[in-house]
Amino acid sequence: MERSLLLVVGPGRSGTSSMAGALSASGFTAPGASEGNRTNPKGFFEPRWMVDLHKELLRRSGMIALDPDPEGLELASVPSSRTAVRAEVREWLAARFEESPRLVLKDPRLIWFLDLWTQTARDLGVEPTSVFMLRHPAEVTASRSTYYDARDVAAVAGWINVATLTERSTRTSRSIVHYPDLLADWRSQFTRIGRDAGIAFDPAIEVSPHPVDDLLDPALRRMSPDWDAVAAPFWLRDLAERSYQALLAESRGEQVDPALFDALRGEYLESWHAALGMTNIERRRLTRQAERRGARRARTAVPEPADGGLRTRAASAARRLLGR
Repeated sequence: MERSLLLVVGPGRSGTSSMAGALSASGFTAPGASEGNRTNPKGFFEPRWMVDLHKELLRRSGMIALDPDPEGLELASVPSSRTAVRAEVREWLAARFEESPRLVLKDPRLIWFLDLWTQTARDLGVEPTSVFMLRHPAEVTASRSTYYDARDVAAVAGWINVATLTERSTRTSRSIVHYPDLLADWRSQFTRIGRDAGIAFDPAIEVSPHPVDDLLDPALRRMSPDWDAVAAPFWLRDLAERSYQALLAESRGEQVDPALFDALRGEYLESWHAALGMTNIERRRLTRQAERRGARRARTAVPEPADGGLRTRAASAARRLLGR
């Protein structure tokens, strides 16, 4: 059987687990998939090995899964470009293909390392296709706030950054799937994915009852797209909404000018750098405060001098007088 690889991408809490699970019930293998928990009771369908690797690479990059930094891709590329990492990924992926010729890989952190997996697959003679899961940013933010205690402003900014980056990175080979549309009629969504990727499913989507019928449940959608419940400034919500609407249009078969997506991402970059400029003074102030605290801890850690500590006590008295 010819080898196939589907990479499920999109901001976390966008239905990536539902998609990977549905694909795993349709002839694809999600290797070493982790079990579910209260945040995702039906399972995550993501390889534990892959997740652990991505977590470590993000840790080395100083990043998080839904990172709002538009330069995050460059940061993540430093550890992931190392020869040892690429060799490890190649060995793991080749072994998985020996076990099953049709794989689905999913991890909310995958977008930061999409080039790593795409190039590795190509080295193994497989051309991967991306399935980009889309969910309203207010729903994603509410879900992250509920289950991961995320702050709304950072969550919305992270959604914009990851969504627009995912659009740019998958532009040549992808299917965008709206999460509510998947839950409402998964067969029509799979028909489009099969056409876009040139693949067939097993069991065929016409089979009824089908394993996917029991896996996907509209009750899985527990949040609502309500911006009034999101504590983020209007301009940030507006940019997220316009980015979402453009992606939604493509997911429903409309032709969207790539220049629109480029403009939306450009607007986010401009806003990001403006925000950094406005907070630069505060960041310098916090840095100086941290440096002073470090210096004070270093002074108090010095052993008491031979004069009985008179100089140390005098210095402490001076600092108290200065209010430091």
